[in-house]
Amino acid sequence: MPKLTRRGVIVGLSALPASLAVAQPAPFRIRGRIQAVDGALLTIAAREGGAVAVRLGDATVVSLRRVSLAELAPGTRLGVVAEPAGEGLRAVAVTVLPPTATRDFQSPWDLSEGSSMNNGAVSAVLQRAQGAELVLSINGRDVPVRIDEGSALVRPVPAAREDLRPGAAVFVNAAREADGTLVAQRVTVEKDGVAPPT
Repeated sequence: MPKLTRRGVIVGLSALPASLAVAQPAPFRIRGRIQAVDGALLTIAAREGGAVAVRLGDATVVSLRRVSLAELAPGTRLGVVAEPAGEGLRAVAVTVLPPTATRDFQSPWDLSEGSSMNNGAVSAVLQRAQGAELVLSINGRDVPVRIDEGSALVRPVPAAREDLRPGAAVFVNAAREADGTLVAQRVTVEKDGVAPPT
């Protein structure tokens, strides 16, 4: 959508009375393994138990490619899922983001107890006695995150709907429609032995 059009839409929405404003649906995250694929309907055996049906709609499908620590040069935009470790953070998954993903933030995450999402640019990669330490610059503040052999370092790459096969691990970002239907916005699927954290 051209910038002028998008800006026009934003201005138009902001001018509406509060009573007419339409709330954006909260994101819905599903982790698990594909149980079945029936046309545009994906059934997932959810990590928490039970089966979840998700309509694919126009969802983007990606898989993950491993990257090395050496590829995380200063300035690289990252999304880091981290868990508390002692007095600091330990990276569970480090995802290379596109340069256009410029919003810095830290927020709770639902991968595990106490986990967080940390988005920012690489400030430095340091070698410590205990292993590597990644330093993220988030809103002008340095946030160190420990990297160990269990930390997944990945980059999203395009995948196809044909990669959505029963048994594959998936992480689905979805929205819930008014009738309760879950519609996928983005599906990250296991491929070539690289699975999204579930």
